Amino acid sequence: MAQKAVWRPRLAKRVLQIPGSGIREVMSKSMALRDAGKDVINWHIGRPDFDTPSHIKEACSEALRRGHVHYAPAAGLPQLRCALAKRASQEYAGDVDPERVVVCNGGMEAVTVILHTFLEEGDEVIVPTPNWPNMKWAVAMAGGKPVEVPLQQGVLTAKAIAGAVTHRTKFAVLSSPGNPLGTVTGSDELKRISKVLEEKDLMAISDETYTRLYYGGSSGSTAPSILGIKGMSQRCFAASTFSKTYAMDGWRLGWALCPDAEAAAAVAKTRYYFSACSPTFTQHAGATALSSSQDCVAEMVAEYDQRRSVLVEGLRTIPGLKLPGGSPEGAYYVFPDVSSFGDSAELASLRMEVKFPQSRCSPLDTYWRSTTLPWLMEASSAKKGKAISE
Repeated sequence: MAQKAVWRPRLAKRVLQIPGSGIREVMSKSMALRDAGKDVINWHIGRPDFDTPSHIKEACSEALRRGHVHYAPAAGLPQLRCALAKRASQEYAGDVDPERVVVCNGGMEAVTVILHTFLEEGDEVIVPTPNWPNMKWAVAMAGGKPVEVPLQQGVLTAKAIAGAVTHRTKFAVLSSPGNPLGTVTGSDELKRISKVLEEKDLMAISDETYTRLYYGGSSGSTAPSILGIKGMSQRCFAASTFSKTYAMDGWRLGWALCPDAEAAAAVAKTRYYFSACSPTFTQHAGATALSSSQDCVAEMVAEYDQRRSVLVEGLRTIPGLKLPGGSPEGAYYVFPDVSSFGDSAELASLRMEVKFPQSRCSPLDTYWRSTTLPWLMEASSAKKGKAISE
């Protein structure tokens, strides 16, 4: 008698085309080793190794004590939207209406709901490469077609954007400081990009995740942004997060800044059907993070800057290894080209399981993405410096 076939759910084509995350795969392996009692230095996932500042955690606790545990508006609490608008007004040198802000569960949800709100099936989105893979696949999940455009000297140029435009292009994704190179697009290039956006009638999504982790200016300065250029706020969205700036990656709190209140209302409508709202108590903590002293941010950025120097100097001593983006101007990644040694996935596996069982890096084609923050180290800077050197 023939055995009856086992019924299985039929996956959607858009899911079948998307690979699993190599970063998360390495993370799972390293966590298993850690849980087994191994001494692991993790360099794989882009998360701070600092604790969330205590005054932010206390604001969350106070919100819980006061009973702020129920649904919030889909676009976010008014006080947080106002605080975000005030911060954006300072960064982009212009008045930002709080009605343009939509609070989301992390910066990636902000990108996702923007794409789902404005993309039609088959619309094209220019995505720089190398970049964080989630950007590309978020486009595909929204029914769009990601068009990967190589970076030039670590930067997505206006010329490259113009050359990739077709009649189906709707968005260009800008990422500066970028993940994984840490390169920053200068003001002159952003002005050239703004002209292309106007000439080609394109919108842009600016990934502002690392804009405050910037080493190119005075203390507290932010990386140049397309939204700071006259006229660009009308056709550009910003997506950002509390995760990196305030060491709040596990809190899942971010936001979208939209061109106008009407666009924000549409984005808020879309995000409602994804996750309804962000937790009320975390939003109170976010408002405190923005409105209180920013000394904690300055201290973390200074520490990242020191680690950046140690890591870059060490990598430059390795024969055959190249740094295509040079010394990163922002974020906390270094992205060395390891093609002279072989395929990066194979090298990462070898590093994990044979040669260096205590170390975990993130593979991507012929590159490794290494963070400058080994996150299982003790809080002393000496220990962290030693881990980077190793």
